[in-house]
Amino acid sequence: ASNAKSEFLSRMSHELRTPLNSVLGFAQLLEMDVDDPESRESVAQILRAGRHLLSLIDEVLDMARIEAGRMDLAVEAQPVAEVIEEAVALAKPLCGKQQIRIEVIEAEPDLMVLADRRRLLQVLLNLLSNAVKYNRPQGSVTVSYRALDDRIRIEVSDTGPGIPAERVARLFTPFDRLGAERISQEGTGLGLALSKHLIDAMGGTLGFSNRKGGATFHVDLPRAPVAIEERGLAIESSP
Repeated sequence: ASNAKSEFLSRMSHELRTPLNSVLGFAQLLEMDVDDPESRESVAQILRAGRHLLSLIDEVLDMARIEAGRMDLAVEAQPVAEVIEEAVALAKPLCGKQQIRIEVIEAEPDLMVLADRRRLLQVLLNLLSNAVKYNRPQGSVTVSYRALDDRIRIEVSDTGPGIPAERVARLFTPFDRLGAERISQEGTGLGLALSKHLIDAMGGTLGFSNRKGGATFHVDLPRAPVAIEERGLAIESSP
């Protein structure tokens, strides 16, 4: 049944992507031709909506692949600081409306983690997006990372209201939006469930804790063996 569902969603994804990519392509061409502010804003809304739909299709398809055991991962040693920097750069455009600040607290340099880079980036971007989306106006998001013996922990903390205790048990349940639909926030309720599956598949854990003045999500992943870290440093320092 899972394989049949995965195949169906894969076909549907292709059928939906083709016209959606056409819409986005024409909207991008239109964006280059319009000059007046009102028209540009209308085109920008088309692009935002189209990209949002594309991300929803990707999430549903990824979830189906995981359930069918067909998610391929390329787990390799990755520089933690570099992946975090990329995720923060992608998340910063989301901060403007509420004037959210994102701060990265750097740990010891050159820490390496064993992960699929693209999927780790996807998870971090999801956590950052949520931290911005459910924050208070002019709030902040803090990203920190450190070594814990043979693991690397990455934490994303916000200054929002936190998550009510009665909803925490359903935090990683697919399609459960934890009441976000009542405040008109976009989403499928798949982001956290998908993130947990991806981190599990990479041999790690994704956890959560409420704290005074916000919430914190943490990702624990295997630390790359020291020999790999040292080899990476040697390559970087060579002429």
